[in-house]
Amino acid sequence: MDNLVPDSLQCILVDVRQQGSIKPDGLLPFLQKNRIHIWSAGYEDLHRHFKVLSGAISPEERYSATTLRNSADAKKYILRQGVLRIILAHYTHQDPELVALVKGKNGKPELDPQGSHADVFFNLSHTSEKILIGVTLKHRIGVDIVKMDPAYTFHDSAEYILTPAEKAFMRRIRPDLRYQVFFRIWAIKEAILKATGGTLALMKMTDISEIIPDLLFSPDNSMKYLETHPPFFIWQFTSAPGHYGAIALDAGIPP
Repeated sequence: MDNLVPDSLQCILVDVRQQGSIKPDGLLPFLQKNRIHIWSAGYEDLHRHFKVLSGAISPEERYSATTLRNSADAKKYILRQGVLRIILAHYTHQDPELVALVKGKNGKPELDPQGSHADVFFNLSHTSEKILIGVTLKHRIGVDIVKMDPAYTFHDSAEYILTPAEKAFMRRIRPDLRYQVFFRIWAIKEAILKATGGTLALMKMTDISEIIPDLLFSPDNSMKYLETHPPFFIWQFTSAPGHYGAIALDAGIPP
């Protein structure tokens, strides 16, 4: 992993309940209570490490890659699974290919709940260009990264993921900003969905209108407490040019 950091992998640390983030001082970070580790990488930067990353995946993942029709998609799958395993190996002190991953609620991958590192929670998201991975201790986490597309016709999607209060807010803002706010709402709701292992119906049921103004006035990053059931800490940030990331950390009683 040392060869990948800071060559291709970036990590920032976020303290829950605090604004801002910090970068590690060159040493690989260890998990602490109430701290989120956010790892990111671009596929373009990872290609030079393909041999190492392809050697880190499991036989099952290697087979899954062969079932993908598009060779570029297969290569990206190998890269992100390799990165995920190498990161988790750092926290669990195992060989990457031996990290025990299982499918949890609604197919969400997680560390074996019967294993010795069941208190380590993670989630992965990706676009066609970037990978985002969040890791925490004792709290469920969901992450999402989106590439904002001004040409995307979001109105139909908005009908089934936005609540009445969120739609009302969208109508009050400038038309040229609406697509940005839509993508930010989408990312936050997707992160909550992934943290809970819920279905798409949860998007329509989860109202984040109380924190939407912050999406406009804190474009770079911010931490907000969302009083849902369960409650969440929401960290939203600009991940890269044209990319937006959201982290949802379950603020309820640890599982």
